[in-house]
Amino acid sequence: MNSKDHGHIHIRALSVVISALTALCGCSQNFGGPTEAAPSSHGDVYYLDGAGGGGLLSNWGRGVKSGLSMAGFNGKFVEYRWETGMGVFADQVASDAFKRGKAGEVAAMIRTARSAYPDAPITLMGLSAGTAVAVFTLEALPEGCQVDNVVLLGASIGSDYDLTAALKRVRGRMYVFTSENDAVLNFAVPIAGTADRQSGDVASAGLDGFRLPPGASAETRRLYARVSNVAWRTQFERDGDWGGHTDTTHPRFVKDYIAPLVLQEGPQNVHPNWSAPR
Repeated sequence: MNSKDHGHIHIRALSVVISALTALCGCSQNFGGPTEAAPSSHGDVYYLDGAGGGGLLSNWGRGVKSGLSMAGFNGKFVEYRWETGMGVFADQVASDAFKRGKAGEVAAMIRTARSAYPDAPITLMGLSAGTAVAVFTLEALPEGCQVDNVVLLGASIGSDYDLTAALKRVRGRMYVFTSENDAVLNFAVPIAGTADRQSGDVASAGLDGFRLPPGASAETRRLYARVSNVAWRTQFERDGDWGGHTDTTHPRFVKDYIAPLVLQEGPQNVHPNWSAPR
């Protein structure tokens, strides 16, 4: 074998290693590029991991991707790494300006996708501190550029955050999975502050859902009708969700309870007892 053949082998081997590391690090999993002419009927999912996530050692997005795949999702999964790279605490307390800067980059990707295929479904999903980046992403979109649905898991954004502007960019519903058993939201977040940088006696939306702003206008009330707070219940335990902070990313739970929302199979079949903000 000559040196040229050796070089080709080394290049191919390096390509395999890089591809494997990319998958492990939670980078985008592509089932079709954002500019393709005929995207999958399942469209795109844009996922924002929690504080300290999105990397090689800690990545809850892998469970989400696996669960969607188990349910037959054949669209494009894009995990955007918004984190600071300095750990859980640094991500949680990162400034609004930092998070909004990252949200603007996600919004730009969504605008490109929506322009390329206007009718394909787009789902925006966030976990923990990533839910604040998701909400800020919605606010960064032009009002005429909407996503189809939003899924928020273990939301550490304040329950009193005014969603009026964000909900104008949601065509369908915003599903907020909550658990009063979430120890991180009950004990850690009150010390660090919410992901939207509120401190003091401010509950996270992931505990009991979002609440209508005081003195909400008729327009705000109309928009908040798109919010479904989905409370944890014991039947979720069968799918690995015991009410913990990241349990909703368990692949079985994603397959049975989240994937139907992404696949547009109708939420009424899976969430008969959701509640609206009050």
